[in-house]
Amino acid sequence: MTTPLVGTVTYELKPLQSVEEYWQTVQMHVQSAQRHHVRLLVFPEYQTAQLLALQPEMTHAEAIAYLDSFTDQYVEHFSRLAQENEMTILGGTHIVKEGDGYVNKAYLFYPDGRIETQNKVHTTPEERKMWKLTPGEEFAVFDTELGKAAILTCYDIEFPETARIVADMGAEIILCPSYTDAAAGFYRVRYCAQARAVENQLFVVMSGLVGSVPGVEQIDMAYSQGGVFAPCDYPFAPDGILADGVLNASMVTTAPIDLAQLHDNRTQGNVSPYYDRKPELYAKYPSVVAKA
Repeated sequence: MTTPLVGTVTYELKPLQSVEEYWQTVQMHVQSAQRHHVRLLVFPEYQTAQLLALQPEMTHAEAIAYLDSFTDQYVEHFSRLAQENEMTILGGTHIVKEGDGYVNKAYLFYPDGRIETQNKVHTTPEERKMWKLTPGEEFAVFDTELGKAAILTCYDIEFPETARIVADMGAEIILCPSYTDAAAGFYRVRYCAQARAVENQLFVVMSGLVGSVPGVEQIDMAYSQGGVFAPCDYPFAPDGILADGVLNASMVTTAPIDLAQLHDNRTQGNVSPYYDRKPELYAKYPSVVAKA
């Protein structure tokens, strides 16, 4: 039986002439993944940010409402692409109005038309101060063709507790859409993604934005590289890297997701950090754990 492939999109921000051009680019990446027989495709955080190029002079409040105005179109297009290509697609994240505020929401589109969502839980200082985004309050784990998957968006992956929670909920794969505007931000997310794979003995799939849209205040120069990571232990490569994209290049990077190998790692690996925790010891320091 063929091992299913995951794909991660490194999406380029650049000047845009129309909404149609945007969707043509999205479709191009999906078609590229389809040619490689990808079964689960991961787009980056703030996937729709490029649409701000069509209305470059806006305040943050205006920009957030403008992006939300594309929500129905975003859902319709990604859902159709998932169904037409018989592929599960994480459409990155999109800003959407929820209650009295706005959230950074990831959408998981299934080939059968189902849609699951996960709000970003840890908002960055810029998201809090400039975008006024409301943080998410819960985690979820979703069944996919490749295994049980959770979504930790960008900054979320920098908190060990988040990955441990979803691992304890049964996650075998963490999908990490990201948008980092400097090398330091990219390496924080990447190294934390690799650490979470080691700590919890699971796969992490990282996607990101690259490029820029000159003249749009809300879009900074993006810096990223797609990657798929596993534990740095048997039976995987010593560095735990299943696949790497090209730094700051627009592309689809693919890697096999073999749950049998993950099971071998969890049962026969040289170390078992997921199982070798000492909760009875940690319980002696409840105030420290609570603060953490």
